[in-house]
Amino acid sequence: MAAEGAKTEGDYIALLNHAYGAEKKFHLHFCRHSHPNGLRPVEVVERVMAEADRPDDEKWALFDRDSGDKTPEDIRDAMSLAAEHGVHVALSHPSFELWLLLHFKQHTSAENGRSATVLDRLRAHPDANGFTDYAKQSGDRGKGLGPRREGALLGREKTAITNARSLVGLCPHPPGGCSAKHLTEIEPIPGPRSETKETFEEWNRRTGHAATCDPVQRDPSADVWRLLVSLGIGTGKT
Repeated sequence: MAAEGAKTEGDYIALLNHAYGAEKKFHLHFCRHSHPNGLRPVEVVERVMAEADRPDDEKWALFDRDSGDKTPEDIRDAMSLAAEHGVHVALSHPSFELWLLLHFKQHTSAENGRSATVLDRLRAHPDANGFTDYAKQSGDRGKGLGPRREGALLGREKTAITNARSLVGLCPHPPGGCSAKHLTEIEPIPGPRSETKETFEEWNRRTGHAATCDPVQRDPSADVWRLLVSLGIGTGKT
């Protein structure tokens, strides 16, 4: 598993391992990096492909829209590469922080790839203990999680999943196109598309979005919920 961010995403994956790994019998290997400005979306996919130990390892790439530093083509190219090589993508639009906010409240307004409103609402929520100064300082006190923030998130996974799933149905796509109602389980991708003969459209439908749905237009969206469902977190399953 790899992500473009250097801090928050890795802390969140470590939290999942620590809180649920033993109970749910999983371990997520996170490919940390030291790039101060983060990885490009294609680089995230390439990194997880390079570090997967075995061909049948389940591979996930986490990146966001964040229109301040990437183009629509960056997102589309990364999605195409992921589909070709059997990599799940958890796309956040506008940012990973939307997924954190969904632990506390729903957020349905389009942000056009900008995170300011999402961050403000995360910092201001009364139940988001420890997030008041999130991303306002450097180091761990900036975008890291830490015990207080982790404690605020834990136990709210079901709420976050419910909120994120509902955003799929609100996707600005022609009627009847996007819905997560049928996604009660997240099936592993068997292997590279060249082996499974899975088309990009078939791979795209794994997200609950229509086969032709443009990921750049999924505003807002937080597909990290699919990772948690695949692990049995927040679903009531053992």
